Amino acid sequence: MMMPEIDALPAPLQETPFRTLYELWRAACRAGKLPSRGDFDPTDLPPRLLAQILLFDCVQAVQGWRFRFRVAGTAFTDLIGAEATGRFLDEIAPPERTQPVQTALETVTEKGRPVYLESRLTLVNRDFVRVRRLGLPLARDGVNVDMVLAIFAAIPRDPDEFLKDGLAEPVDEQRFIL
Repeated sequence: MMMPEIDALPAPLQETPFRTLYELWRAACRAGKLPSRGDFDPTDLPPRLLAQILLFDCVQAVQGWRFRFRVAGTAFTDLIGAEATGRFLDEIAPPERTQPVQTALETVTEKGRPVYLESRLTLVNRDFVRVRRLGLPLARDGVNVDMVLAIFAAIPRDPDEFLKDGLAEPVDEQRFIL
């Protein structure tokens, strides 16, 4: 399994939080195998990134994949206004809001490849409108993805984006499979 060099990645992934986590993850990929959760020690991460980290358990359900927040950093809790740890992604917002993230996590799980997603925020927020996310596959056996390590960065709302009757919410998204 060959993963792209960091300099070959799309521009959004050159930002420090994404670059740092991707480099750590890539270094943990050995002999063509995916790293496992045990390959990462939270103390290896710069403290400023810990608040932006998400760790999902991949749970095979009758209707497909479900993703449980094993860890949700404090910045994520602040962003959505609730604790997500222990909850499933599909429990924090309606399906039409979580679908882009659900699809990205399914891609990471099924293809065993990192995925970058930039799209609207899953929950309506007056201060932020878009979120950049990077999901990285983890596999206890080095092959079958059972967890996704992720990092996110919320993009502040431009004050001019407010509409007369509510919040403007662009629906375009960017997705890269690495």
